[in-house]
Amino acid sequence: MRRDRGSAAVEMVLLTPLLVLLLLFVVHVGRAGDGMTAVRHAADQGARAASMVSSGRMADVARRAVEKDLARADHSCADPSVSVRTSVVGETTWVTVQVVCSTSFDGLSLLGAGGVRMSASSTEIVDRYRGGD
Repeated sequence: MRRDRGSAAVEMVLLTPLLVLLLLFVVHVGRAGDGMTAVRHAADQGARAASMVSSGRMADVARRAVEKDLARADHSCADPSVSVRTSVVGETTWVTVQVVCSTSFDGLSLLGAGGVRMSASSTEIVDRYRGGD
């Protein structure tokens, strides 16, 4: 029995780095999922805002709505890029807002994880009674 003395300490020394890496990986996946949710929500808000104004103001209104939503979500989305595209099918006008940004994973350098580029788009019908041409 004396030979097993200290083996628990050795096992913990060997397992601790693996457990730390596993914990960092879980944090990385959580941040990526949260970031993707924030980008999707921002695209939804941008498309909704753009659908309620005239076509000349859609890009500006969508960009401001996206930036405001990302700031409210307290998400570290660096340099968001917002593009607005309209399409007409029959008598219905659609507006599509696409949001692309990079998010950083500060504090996860042990994983070698850098920023991740995320994009999301959302499409809404232009409300012709509120602001459509």
